Amino acid sequence: MRLLKHILRVLLTGSAFVIFFTGGALLAWLRLPLARLLRRDPMEKNRACLDKVGADFVFFHNYMRVLGLIDFDPRTSRFAIPDGPFVMVANHPSLIDMTALQSMHHRLLVVAKHAMFKSPLVGRLLKACWHIDAGSGDIFSGGAVIRAAEERLAAGFPVLIFPEGTRSPERGLGRFRQGAFDVAARAKVPILPVFITMDPPTLMRGVPWYVIPPHTATMRVSALPLIDTAGADPAVLCQQTEERFRTLVQDFYSTRPAQPADQQKVLRPTGTG
Repeated sequence: MRLLKHILRVLLTGSAFVIFFTGGALLAWLRLPLARLLRRDPMEKNRACLDKVGADFVFFHNYMRVLGLIDFDPRTSRFAIPDGPFVMVANHPSLIDMTALQSMHHRLLVVAKHAMFKSPLVGRLLKACWHIDAGSGDIFSGGAVIRAAEERLAAGFPVLIFPEGTRSPERGLGRFRQGAFDVAARAKVPILPVFITMDPPTLMRGVPWYVIPPHTATMRVSALPLIDTAGADPAVLCQQTEERFRTLVQDFYSTRPAQPADQQKVLRPTGTG
């Protein structure tokens, strides 16, 4: 019975990915080009695309919640955001952090990996929404990302940056990079830290999508106090914010037991890390 229940949960998780990619294809090739065609102003084109994608992400997360895969409701998870542009920084425990944040606040622009922009599906969607290419990692990428982020902020859009640069280690936190704090200081905008938890951990870095917990995972998203960047040293802000997040992560997972060894054997195939 336990094995059959696990197989069903894997199939349902797979159906969520099918929904995601099918919806993404319709957005990228049909709905977003039409939305851009119907508007003249470039910023209105971007806003229209972001609104459509955000609405679809609301459906995606509601679908997973109804199936009992991940308990997260964008409608009840929204928090107040600053007036005007700002930089949002967040930890990155799972694959769906970006979609969760955009389902809550549709007009967030995201710094995404260069490989995603090369994807025939996701790349078209990212470009249509005016998201930011993180670059190939060479010596010129950092400056280009900062200039692109400043351009978006100057146009009035908030920008989401994951300071770890990739998904967090299981029940932990990677080292923060300073770029997000440099961007905010140069653009003279505040920083909104956002803390994300996933209990039990799932859809983590280096773990296949079908390696899932035996019951519904609970995802929660909360805003921390706004950080004023006026006159502040970005390096100091980066260090202080990382320390704050590290304490939050340690406090959160210290009260939650690790997955039992017998469940790990069933749910985590050998070699997945």
